[in-house]
Amino acid sequence: MSRRNRFRRPNETNHQEQSRQEGQAAQPTERQEERPSGSVITLHLGGNNPFRHHNAYLIPGSKHVLVDPGPPWAAGELLEQLSRHRVSLGEIGLIVITHGHPDHFGSAARLKEWTQALLAVHELDAEYVGFGSVPTFKPVTKLGTLFKRLFMLEAEPVEPDIILHDGDKLGRYAGRGRVLQTPGHTAGSISILLPGGECIVGDLLMRGVRARTPSMPWFAESVSEARDSLQKVVSAGARVLLAAHGGPFRVEELSARFPWLEIPEHVVGGEDAEKAAPGGEKAGDDVGGGRSRRRRPRRRRPRGQEGTAGGPGSGDSG
Repeated sequence: MSRRNRFRRPNETNHQEQSRQEGQAAQPTERQEERPSGSVITLHLGGNNPFRHHNAYLIPGSKHVLVDPGPPWAAGELLEQLSRHRVSLGEIGLIVITHGHPDHFGSAARLKEWTQALLAVHELDAEYVGFGSVPTFKPVTKLGTLFKRLFMLEAEPVEPDIILHDGDKLGRYAGRGRVLQTPGHTAGSISILLPGGECIVGDLLMRGVRARTPSMPWFAESVSEARDSLQKVVSAGARVLLAAHGGPFRVEELSARFPWLEIPEHVVGGEDAEKAAPGGEKAGDDVGGGRSRRRRPRRRRPRGQEGTAGGPGSGDSG
């Protein structure tokens, strides 16, 4: 792997624009302390195009962790999203890439230069990130066959600072979370499990035709390993899976889609699953196409003058 960072040096105009954006993103310390520290912030990129949409994630902490900054064209849009959440570039201490596909690390070179944060990736996918090479996309679903060209992007290479392994804790560098190696999509794919049950899974799960319909990855080096990895994440205690494309996906809803998946008993219908859902959504809310039905209170009919229901004088007046 080349040991030389191949960054594009911004000109003076870019520096002025960067300073302006950082000024907009920076906020007083009191407001920063008001931001919830126990929840993952989703940064939506790609607008309303369902098959261009990408979720980047921010794990709050004394130094935030930015996960999968997105495709090469997403750097400016990511800055806007950070500004909306009152996050300045200097608050980011670590950038994590879940796997070496260009739609996940394409903006990493610019974000690393702007934030001066360390960049981390699993050792088996570090070569893709360091050389900007495009791995083989092997479609294993119909959607993967149809949209393969959308994911074959050219990305600027960026040299990783940290090589991650299964079981590593991000708290050694910034933020929170435990690294789980979850191969299948690529050999070096990882997921990040947080104490509250949220788990950032990259492309271990992807959307189906609908954003809230879970699908196995559209592309996979090994389908069997991808299944084993999904089971590993669920067995490790994940309750809400945060994917780069679509979601979020609640673990208790996956069994209907994947009958082979073994869901721990304490997860199904547990209170912890409600607490872990992003945005305070509960398991019975209308997420993923399923609506909870409420029973309408039974209205008592007034008794008639002779004391019998439905007798003379019964019914609503007017």
